[in-house]
Amino acid sequence: MLNCKNITEEANSYLDKELPFFTRMKVKMHLAMCVNCRRYVDQLNTTIQALRNLKGSDEIVSEDVVENIVNNLKQVRHESSKAD
Repeated sequence: MLNCKNITEEANSYLDKELPFFTRMKVKMHLAMCVNCRRYVDQLNTTIQALRNLKGSDEIVSEDVVENIVNNLKQVRHESSKAD
């Protein structure tokens, strides 16, 4: 079974549907049981969708900005797991 660290490492691939079938099922099973990881993946998905919406506008979003946001989300996830 995957742990929370695995989920944060695989979240982008999971959302992009790039994981093999069985790994994807393991992620889904973990998310069904772990509210903190569900929140993390939901927040990451919301951020990705917001950035994709910006792509359609005149705003330019660099890969560095996206990477910075993802890293900040990982840091928040790490800090919240310490608090639990």
